[in-house]
Amino acid sequence: MEKTNNYKIRVFDSKDTDQVIDVIDKVLRDIKVIPESSDRIDDEDLFQIPQIYRDRGKFWVAIENEKVIGTVAIRDLGNNIAKLNRMFVLVGYHGSGVGQKLLNTAINFAKDKKFSEIILNTNVLMHRAHHFYEKNGFIKYAKNSEEYHYRLVL
Repeated sequence: MEKTNNYKIRVFDSKDTDQVIDVIDKVLRDIKVIPESSDRIDDEDLFQIPQIYRDRGKFWVAIENEKVIGTVAIRDLGNNIAKLNRMFVLVGYHGSGVGQKLLNTAINFAKDKKFSEIILNTNVLMHRAHHFYEKNGFIKYAKNSEEYHYRLVL
């Protein structure tokens, strides 16, 4: 895949479901979070995006030539806390600005909705993501054997 600027960010549509799952599955395999031999991911929330990411939440996709190349979501956890979910960009687009634009879209939405902070968790193997979040002002506040937890005060 060639890195281009011919993409757009738009709100998720139910017709995007299969592509969203494919992107997340591919990224997790490419960065070795899940083994190549695993079945396709079937996380229940990915089949309920309109129900889960509504009201003060939202799910976006980055689209190039009608193909999903990245995803991000904000989920309302209550108590004025937003959770950044499903931040994935196909590996071939890393470094192209797609991830930054997706993250900026999510942060601006959270600010507009008057959330006081955004939290997220990411797999310990996702080293590039750790650097990306820290570069964008997120502070690591917890770790367990599989995940780092980050916070951004808005």
